[in-house]
Amino acid sequence: MPVLPRRTSTALAVALSALVILTVGACGNSSSSGPNVPTTTPQTPISAPPTAAAAAGTVVPAPASQSMALDPSTSTLAVLGADRSSLEIYSTAGSGADTAPRRVTLPTTVVAITTVGDGAVAAIAPDAVLRVDTTTGAVSKQDIPAPDPLSLARYTDGSLLVGTGSGSILRVRADGTIARTITGFVRVDGLAVASADQNSGDGQVVALDRAQSSVTTVDVEDGSLGAALRAGDGATGITVDHYGRFLTTDTRGNEFLGFDGNPLVAKFRYPVAAGPYAVGYDDTKNLAWVATTGNNQVVAYDLSTGIPVERRRLATVGQVDSLAVDSATGTVYLLSARGEGLQIIR
Repeated sequence: MPVLPRRTSTALAVALSALVILTVGACGNSSSSGPNVPTTTPQTPISAPPTAAAAAGTVVPAPASQSMALDPSTSTLAVLGADRSSLEIYSTAGSGADTAPRRVTLPTTVVAITTVGDGAVAAIAPDAVLRVDTTTGAVSKQDIPAPDPLSLARYTDGSLLVGTGSGSILRVRADGTIARTITGFVRVDGLAVASADQNSGDGQVVALDRAQSSVTTVDVEDGSLGAALRAGDGATGITVDHYGRFLTTDTRGNEFLGFDGNPLVAKFRYPVAAGPYAVGYDDTKNLAWVATTGNNQVVAYDLSTGIPVERRRLATVGQVDSLAVDSATGTVYLLSARGEGLQIIR
């Protein structure tokens, strides 16, 4: 299979286009169900140094974790426990997340969590989906055929999309049945879903594959894969804004990348030092937030000109591997993966 094409639309992107992806990992996919394509070693966060400056905003105690889920509609923030078998539920109302969280014990160890509306949180575990009512603490469990889950997202109709380490996406109905299984990836490390009011169209899905350092459009309705583009040398994070732009971080290549969603077209590649990893977007202030673990900082970029323009740079707690933005209030939540707390920037 040929190397995925790159297309850019800014002068800066053209200047950077000589950067070539490295195939430093396996020469192909070991899974019998996945494609036989060049791969790279999946990138992980850059290890953070000791913090050198006081973290901006407020910091409250929180578990060492890489996964949290924000539900602005119910003013709740769920943080996956360090043991991955519990949730800490914070209230973000008022001054925000400054009261002791409520703990919900889970019946099994989970990999990732996401909000699904009405105060509920979904969690993905090997061969199971859990649904947690953050108000009552009630937990339900549904068995699914996914022994190696990696990522989780809510689709626009309320079903769940589960990305796996063997390169498939499962569309899981509310009753736990599998509506569709989509294959064709080496692995599915991230999923971003455009909502109905975004320019990319209702329900457009883009999957991030760290083994190929690529982004691919997915038609969840018919199970087909659309355009696929390289996303630097070691893509890790993905989000979508209300313009329908899919934003990714290239941790290995120290870049921040943007793609138009419909059709999938590369729009910019911007250098960001110190291992950009977690990424989120403030749809009200139109700012992209990128956490760089190599220097324990978070940077806000204005994307209105088509090329990122830095607006703010702030010190963070150590090893921020998870970031969430409440567009209604402009509040940014940053979670330390080494137990230094939950940082709240207003």
